[in-house]
Amino acid sequence: MLKILPALLIAASLAVPAALPARAATSTLTFGDRTIVEAVKRLEPSVVHIRVKPREEAGLGIFGPGQKKGGPFRDFEDLGSGQYSVGSGIVIGEEGYILTNHHVIKDGKEVLVKLHSGEELAASIAGVDEKSDLALLKVTHTAPLKAAILGNSDRVEVGEWVLAVGSPFGLSRSVSVGVISALHRNLGEGPYDDYLQTDASINPGNSGGPLANSQGEVIGINTAIFSKGRQPASLGLGFAIPINQAKAVIDDLRHKGYPVRGRMGASLTAVPPEEAKKLGLPFQRGAKLAEVVRGGPADAAGLQRGDVIVSFGGLEVITWESLSRMVARARPGNAVEVKYYRGGELKAARIKIGASPEAPVLVKANSKDPLGMKIEPITPALAQRFGLKENQGIVITAVHRDGPAQMGGVAVGDQIVEVNHRPVRTLDDFRALAGKPGKEGVVLLLLKRKGTNIFAALRAQ
Repeated sequence: MLKILPALLIAASLAVPAALPARAATSTLTFGDRTIVEAVKRLEPSVVHIRVKPREEAGLGIFGPGQKKGGPFRDFEDLGSGQYSVGSGIVIGEEGYILTNHHVIKDGKEVLVKLHSGEELAASIAGVDEKSDLALLKVTHTAPLKAAILGNSDRVEVGEWVLAVGSPFGLSRSVSVGVISALHRNLGEGPYDDYLQTDASINPGNSGGPLANSQGEVIGINTAIFSKGRQPASLGLGFAIPINQAKAVIDDLRHKGYPVRGRMGASLTAVPPEEAKKLGLPFQRGAKLAEVVRGGPADAAGLQRGDVIVSFGGLEVITWESLSRMVARARPGNAVEVKYYRGGELKAARIKIGASPEAPVLVKANSKDPLGMKIEPITPALAQRFGLKENQGIVITAVHRDGPAQMGGVAVGDQIVEVNHRPVRTLDDFRALAGKPGKEGVVLLLLKRKGTNIFAALRAQ
């Protein structure tokens, strides 16, 4: 899979043919002792090789400007008939639960997991968290599997030795070593970006595999790399999802199939430099409330548009993105103290955290919906949920499993800009135009996804 990100940042799990046979890691780095070797021995039995067979093209697909159909905005490259894309995963429960990236298995027709023993098993998808790019798989095995030890990513320091284990270019159980280069990297991929950066070699096929410390404890999930040109390869700039971020949703994925996140009921933005200086805030710290949803948790606590939150649950708010992550981690129903500035005066309030509507992205098909998707008017709450800049128009909030929209590459959070080359602003606009399909019964959509316009051609069912 290839993700188009600023400055050619690409997903490390670019779908690659599983052409080469797996072979054992041969790393003998010791740094004067056997620390790394012992860490690999502890970790490697819990690392799995994942093969995913893409769904067959069932529609006309989705494509962006200047790209061939099925290009970078597809979840799988064209691999040819019968070929598989590959990735990595981590056993986190002896009963058969495996953690990986969502983009590794997204839209897969068949997911196969090869264990450390060499046995390959069919896996089911227990749950997905598209916003955090995480997925939980489940395999059935006669004997308990060896679960990895999950560390504490909040204690990770820059300069700390780390190792990555996975299946780069299909070479399973490969080991690379490096250090933590930076913390809290925001790649502009979603509302919960908070990556660990490492110079350990990470390549296509590593996605979903572990980034571990020198004790063999998993501290991150390898997810993306920075690369120049069209051919992805490691340049020493790899990014991993902190394991604590994954821990926050694992139980939800296991028991519900989707994450349950906290919600404050407000849109956030950065504090302008002049206002930060006036309030005595260093480096524009804090998060400003751009909108407060009427009747939401923030509104009920007395917060207003323009308030600047500087503390949440006793933790300092550095940026509006950090506050968004804090709120998401808070459990619905809990009361959290916030400190904020209003009119130059520091105040405090207690917010009863609400639940974010993170229902499954894929829902059962509705016979009354021939395109297989749910569309809603954009509200401030939906704009915050999907990271949209606009507060008007219409957005896709659910995609039906195996429906035309899913098979055509449409994603939750896509804004609909045009239908059959005609602009749409409301649900009535959409219904009027979508009800008049073009040649061969095809409805052509112009969508906006993360600031980029793309087309999707759907055939109503």
